[in-house]
Amino acid sequence: MTESPLIADPAGLSRMKWEYERERTGFDDLLAFGTADMDYRSPEPVLRALRRVIDRGHLGYPMVTDRFYDVIHDHLLRQTGWDIDARTSVGQNVGIYASAKLIMGILTKPGDKITIMTPVHFCFRSMISQNGRTALECPLLYDGHGYKVNFTALESCLESGSRVLWFCNPHNPVGRAWNREELERIADICAAHDAYIMSDDVYSGLLFDNVRYIPIASVSRDAFLRTITMYSTSKVYNTTGLRHSYIVTENPELLKRYTEELGKMNLSYGLNIMGMEAVIAAYTECDEWLSALMREIESHHRFLSGYFRSELPGAAIVPAESMYFAWADMRRLRIPPQQLAYLISEEEHMIVENGAELGKGGAGFIRLNLATSLENIEEGARRLKAFWFRHL
Repeated sequence: MTESPLIADPAGLSRMKWEYERERTGFDDLLAFGTADMDYRSPEPVLRALRRVIDRGHLGYPMVTDRFYDVIHDHLLRQTGWDIDARTSVGQNVGIYASAKLIMGILTKPGDKITIMTPVHFCFRSMISQNGRTALECPLLYDGHGYKVNFTALESCLESGSRVLWFCNPHNPVGRAWNREELERIADICAAHDAYIMSDDVYSGLLFDNVRYIPIASVSRDAFLRTITMYSTSKVYNTTGLRHSYIVTENPELLKRYTEELGKMNLSYGLNIMGMEAVIAAYTECDEWLSALMREIESHHRFLSGYFRSELPGAAIVPAESMYFAWADMRRLRIPPQQLAYLISEEEHMIVENGAELGKGGAGFIRLNLATSLENIEEGARRLKAFWFRHL
């Protein structure tokens, strides 16, 4: 049996998720379920690859090797069946949101509208606003069992003048891994309105059993010509601190413009040596680690779902297909949505993500990060039960 991924020894660590929050709140008994980092050690093959770089003793500007491109090509082909020419369709950057800013600059100008499907990670809305654009919120449809795309609302957003959809696949926080039928319909609607797609697929490796990830760019020739897809090892292999990402677009004009924007910051020369080595190791040596991780995450989600059903009447964990979050429906409580996470923090010394910050459809929900020990999750469940009955 494959050994379970190991929780990192906290000694000497200075993490935003834990140490910063303890210092900020002053709670020695704090439970941190907020920041989207894992508490697990990064996979050993990635760590070995980084040690090899250090041992060679030279941290200067690296050349992008054929190996880097070959590994990305092989990974996407093996994972999804998407057969790209990586040398002519891959660009790099220092992070997913750095890529997103460049893509916004390529596809839009200040004052333009960008469509997002909410609830979605708060950075989508905040980055759109901070860059002088307007976010059009297209709320997902929730039927009490799961989420679906509101295609009518999507058409309305694009008809109103938005020419870009900022897509999330799999979708943070609700845990959907969109199926081919949904992706084809989204792509068709975007094509009908001549809209581009910037697709954040940073969680694409974190899949539950028998769930498949399909890049929206792969569903048709038209889709790949109007899509820029953003990737990183950051969330799947716990390398957020490396600050490295890459994009894939099979539209040569979009890649040319993306590269030109990188050049304006001198980021097209001498890229992240550690990030590239992490990509190679993650995609060639970490399949067993990732499978073991997702079995553990899925078991955590199953435990918390069962606990809510049996112990918190009227609350629910939304069924998920991917990622390491639990999206919890707490709407039955008589608490103003903006105060929900704050009160949980103050009363139970737990950090959670407040759904009200994630746009339309998020009010009354919280997001919990399950990439931690079962012991932490069990204690968090007990604290949420106490909070639930205190306010029910």
